[in-house]
Amino acid sequence: MVYEWIFPSQQSLPDVRSIVWNGDNICDNTSVDRKQKPHLVKLFATYNDYTKERSLTAEIIENLEATTAAPVPLNNPQTIDDSNTVGCGKVDLTNIYVPLVLEGQTIERGQWPWLVSVYSYSNLRLGFRCGATLISNKLVVTAAHCFFDVYNRQVKPEDVLIILGQYNLKRPQDQGTQIVYPESVNIHPKYQKLNKIDSDIAIIVMPERIRFTTYIRAACLWKGPEDKNSIVGRLGFIAGWGRDENGNFFTELPKQSEIPVVSDEVCLRSHEAFSRITSDVTFCAGWRNGTEGPCNGDSGGPFVFERDGRWTLRGVVSTSLITDGSNTCNLNEYVVFTDVTKFTDWITTFDTDYVY
Repeated sequence: MVYEWIFPSQQSLPDVRSIVWNGDNICDNTSVDRKQKPHLVKLFATYNDYTKERSLTAEIIENLEATTAAPVPLNNPQTIDDSNTVGCGKVDLTNIYVPLVLEGQTIERGQWPWLVSVYSYSNLRLGFRCGATLISNKLVVTAAHCFFDVYNRQVKPEDVLIILGQYNLKRPQDQGTQIVYPESVNIHPKYQKLNKIDSDIAIIVMPERIRFTTYIRAACLWKGPEDKNSIVGRLGFIAGWGRDENGNFFTELPKQSEIPVVSDEVCLRSHEAFSRITSDVTFCAGWRNGTEGPCNGDSGGPFVFERDGRWTLRGVVSTSLITDGSNTCNLNEYVVFTDVTKFTDWITTFDTDYVY
């Protein structure tokens, strides 16, 4: 006879002190080899900051009703004139001051106009789950694990919504935002939800082509060499609303950090766990200084590089190791990103008119 107990995937396994059957003590002090599986954390929001209790999402909005399966029309006088003619990866800096994530810098509104917030409903309440990247007027890229809860149950697509042009997480209906209920949420077929390691990428397809604005624009997909070695040592930017250095489980305003890519060899030598959570479709990046990099709540967000004057998506925030005694990211170790270039052919199948 076999019994199976399921525990939240982001929490450490409990120790078995004893097993008792019909009053008989079958065994005591069973030890567990903790080295068999590294302690990982998927960097999505899993904390309710209001009740201080664990929940499936970080609830921040209570009164945004899911009443339609189409974009909510918002009066937006800041729409720029036929901005669909503006190429990808371009930012309208006319009215944006850009100063030069954990220990990250708060960004100005419109500085990263392809940064998208992903939400889901749970028990009739809406909560923030992940970041994402707008790559066209039809498609959004994020992490596959964003659509599974801590018990590995998949979130229903009809319970998902995304907000384009959002700046303040607590003000989803600010002027210039667009709320969209996806046409479909597509998990990569090779993604394994139980180990949540390989092919951690998903595509959100919108029901209608959206109109770009000052605050809503697409990042470019990567063109050129796919070899990971071509970006080793280069600095790229991450951005999101994730956990900050003050212990907040999400920040109201997004932050950015600039971090370097490291080689697979350096990553693998830094910690034995990386041999089990990296592959040919991932890369590692970070400072390992304990302060700068993506953390809980930043999952699915963009890792972009400036190339030829355009911001280009190369990575999706995926996985980190956890800090001992907690379920939070360990920024003394590298962070694992999904390498978007390995999935370009798959991504473009969702929009036959996509040109990159």
